Amino acid sequence: MSNEHTEEAVLEDKPVVIPNITYTRMLTCILYEGGAEKVLEELHHKGVNEAYYYNVRGNPIGRASLAGDLPEMPKTEVLHAVVSADQADYIYRFIYETFNLNQPGMGVITVNRLIRSLPNVLPADLQYEAVG
Repeated sequence: MSNEHTEEAVLEDKPVVIPNITYTRMLTCILYEGGAEKVLEELHHKGVNEAYYYNVRGNPIGRASLAGDLPEMPKTEVLHAVVSADQADYIYRFIYETFNLNQPGMGVITVNRLIRSLPNVLPADLQYEAVG
């Protein structure tokens, strides 16, 4: 639903209907060695635009958190991506295999069913530019 339709509905005193999408999944990746930015790029190339990541402190069990009495700068990143239910297994497998989550200490990935979500529609005339 575009903003134009929403503004028209408000101006005409019609109730705005918010879509109820129930066939989405949230993929959550904990990447102990970083690399979430590369995952985001790959997901974008596959048409997944609902994703973000952030840095956190933490290490997998058994890995020391100190290096020479100084705290180690964490590389751990948490990535979340919303995909349709029919894409979830494919995207899960792609991330798991491409970013070596099958190796010990590299990370973890989970998939959860979302109760409700809304579409994220990017404008057709939007030009993408590389940042940085």
